[in-house]
This record gives sequence, structure tokens and C-alpha cells, in this order.
Amino acid sequence: MSDYKTISILITALGGEGGGTLMNWILECARSQKLFVQGTSVPGVAQRTGSTSYYIEICDKNFDNKKEPVLSLFPKPGRVDIVIASELLEAARVLERGYVNPDSTTLITSSSRIFTNLEKSHLSDGRFDQEKILNTCKKMSKNFICLDLNTMASDHSTIVSATMFGALAGSGVLPWKKSICENIFQDNIFGKNSLSGFNFAYEQVKVTYKNSTINKNNINNESLSTEFLNIINIGKERCADFQNSKYSEVFLSRVERILSIINQEDPEVLAVAENIVRRLALWMTYEDIPRVAQLKIKPDRFKKIKKEVNIKSNQILLIQDIFKPGINEIAAMLPARIGKWFIKNKKIISHLPFIGKGMKINSLTISGFIILKFLSSFRFIRPVSLRYNEEQKNIDIWINNLILSLNKSISFSEGLADMPQLLKGYGDTWDRGIKKYNKINDALIKNKLNHIEEKDGAVLKEAILISMNDVEIEKLDIFLQNNL
Repeated sequence: MSDYKTISILITALGGEGGGTLMNWILECARSQKLFVQGTSVPGVAQRTGSTSYYIEICDKNFDNKKEPVLSLFPKPGRVDIVIASELLEAARVLERGYVNPDSTTLITSSSRIFTNLEKSHLSDGRFDQEKILNTCKKMSKNFICLDLNTMASDHSTIVSATMFGALAGSGVLPWKKSICENIFQDNIFGKNSLSGFNFAYEQVKVTYKNSTINKNNINNESLSTEFLNIINIGKERCADFQNSKYSEVFLSRVERILSIINQEDPEVLAVAENIVRRLALWMTYEDIPRVAQLKIKPDRFKKIKKEVNIKSNQILLIQDIFKPGINEIAAMLPARIGKWFIKNKKIISHLPFIGKGMKINSLTISGFIILKFLSSFRFIRPVSLRYNEEQKNIDIWINNLILSLNKSISFSEGLADMPQLLKGYGDTWDRGIKKYNKINDALIKNKLNHIEEKDGAVLKEAILISMNDVEIEKLDIFLQNNL
């Protein structure tokens, strides 16, 4: 019987994504620790031209030349310890071929998609069902890690192999420390960008899969996909950033309410619930003046801008933000009674010098930063503001409607779940959106909830589509008149 153990790693990526580079990084790390290691690559066209697999076997110790073990040149189905994919359908391909073992395999994949020619040439919607792939990945692997590694790579100006390496290191399955991985990056611009992407993915894995849990009794984590849990956690963090931790608890209680009344074993219902949670998180963090000001003075924003313009050390950066607050926007962030008084007395208020006129604010100057900081401080009185109370009331009505419809009609619930996307932005954009929202709600939702017909879901979806595609409201009015 052999006195050594091996770790097998299967990498699957598309051409140009750096799968070979990732393999070489792993080989270099293993050799630096004096471990016996072997890596091979197998080019193929399983989905798209350029799809390539890379296979690595690592022994837990080194050997003299005379005692070197014989390692496999290709992976064996059901006997791969670690599978890492650059794209979700690549992970599905590996699952289909039987390499992932639910008793022993750690599966790491990017949640991003690069569509196949078959998907793109389909006459309607030929995309593979992402939710089914995610659920299968979760069920068929011992440990499942899923993050948008491609977006992370793009954000750090590197390629996905760097973030794949970071996720792999963050999973804790490699037999060496993180610092060993960091040592392989070159001291140049590309190497520094790759190291940045590596570290970001590493931390995301640590935070998402070790420190973040949703401790709600009625939320069955076992039945929810990793992607769904990520959306819930991101929504929680977004609400805390928007207001405070108490507000994030309100978000979680609303999520719990939705999940408590659905069949969490039904993939079709779960897909609708996932969309509801996503829309809920966005709606609860609506864009009022304090929110916009808060986002404009975040340190990450300045770092991103400097990175995008590639500013040099001897250059001066000026960032000019334009604010054009209307009466409704100002009233929205004030206490409810004062806000209503503002709206009733528009003629008087309109004479104020900053109403309806653009203000140019340089957010990197002291005065500009102070103005934005002052505006952002209005979030502390947001719970008593006019718009906050209106939004919370409308959100609760929306959730109540969803609870009535979820167990009656999936199609109608899908349309109802998409309703909040009409409420975007602020100013005139938001005003138009709320008018369309109210018109659809009055005509197609209020009187339909107790007796939903088969056609009602399609009609609701069409009304939302018309509202999204046309700025003016006339086409929506005509459509609603014809479908009452």
C-alpha cells in the first residue's frame, strides 16, 4: 500500500482565459514546497472552440528519482478532489462527465456565462437554465463555491485565472499557505493586477462561505442555491449600508415571510422567489438625495475613478458632480409633514435659488465634500421622511400581493415580481416610473388577485415591457384600455 497521498485538481476554461497559466501557478507553488507534482492539458471543443481541460496531481511529499510514483495523465470520473471552472456551463460539462463526487469533490465555479453558439442561434430563448445548473452543482459536490469570478477579474484589470486561483486558495484545499501563492506573481503591472484580483477573490470566499450565514428559522438553507443565498446576503449588506443594521433585519424579515409561504423544493417557485428578493433589495435601497450623496463620497468611488483614468502621481484629478434637485426630491428627504407642506406650496418654494437649477460640486474639494457629506447625513432622519414612509407602505402592499399570488399562478407572480423595476432613479425618471407602476397596479393587479386567470400573467408582463421600452405613458394607457 502506498505511503503517500495525492490531491487531484481539474481545471476547465475557455481559450484565452489563462487556464494554462493557472495550472503553471499551481505547479510552481507545489514545486516550491518540494512536493512531487504533474500537470497535463487536453485541448477540446466540447462546447465552444478553445475549451480546454487541465489536470494536476500533487503528492503530499517529494521523492527521490528512483522512487517517483506513477501519476495519471487524465482525470478519472468520480475520483477528482478539486474541480474549478471559469464559467458555469463549463462546470455543468464536468458534472455531466461524472468527475464530481458528492462525497469528496470541492467544486469551484464562476457564476458568469459565455453563451454557446447553440444558445445564441436559438430562435427564441435558448439559454440553459442557470438555476438548474446551480442546484445540480450544489447537490452533486461535497463543497460548492460559486462567485462571479469574471466580473472580479474585470474589476481588477486582470484575467479570470487570477480570481480562480484566489478562490481556490480561499477554499483551503491547497496544501500550502496563501503567501506561497502570492509569491508567484510578477512585480509588474499585470502581476500586481493579478495579485489584486487573487486577493479579492480569496477574501470573498472566506467571507461568503465561512463567515456569512442567514440565521432565520424559516429560511431553509439546504433548499436554497448558493446563488440565492449570496443574493440574500448582498441584500442584507446593501440595506445596512443604506440605513443601518436594523434596516437590514427588516429586509431579512421580509425575505423570511416570502420563503415561509412557498414550496422551497419547487425550482420554478424558487426562481420567482429569488427574483423577488433581488427586487426587494434594490427597492429598499432606493436612490434619494442622501443615498446619491453618500455614494458619491465613498472612498471606493474615488479609487475606481483614479484607476479608470490611470491617473499619474503628478496629475491633479477633479471630479465634478451635478445636482439638480427638484421640489419633490427635496420634499422626499424631509420629515413627512414638512415634505407635504413643500409639495403643497410649490409656488413659494420654487423661488429658492437651488430649486430646479443644476449645482456643480467638485467632490474632491473640501467645500464640495462637506456639501455632499451634509446631504448624506439626511439618511439619519430617513425613517421619518416623506418618501421612506411611502416606499415602505408600497413595499408591504407588493409583498402582500405576492403572497396572495405565489400559490395561485407562477406566471402572474413572475410579472408581479418584476413590477419594482419600473421604480428606477430619481427626479423625473422616478416620477414617470411611479405613475406607470400605479396605473398597472390599479388596472391589472388590485382586482385580479382573488381570481387570477391564465392570461393575466402574460398581460401583466406585456404591460411592464411596454412601460420599460417607452418613456411616454400613452402606449401603456392604450394597452391597459384594451386589456381591462
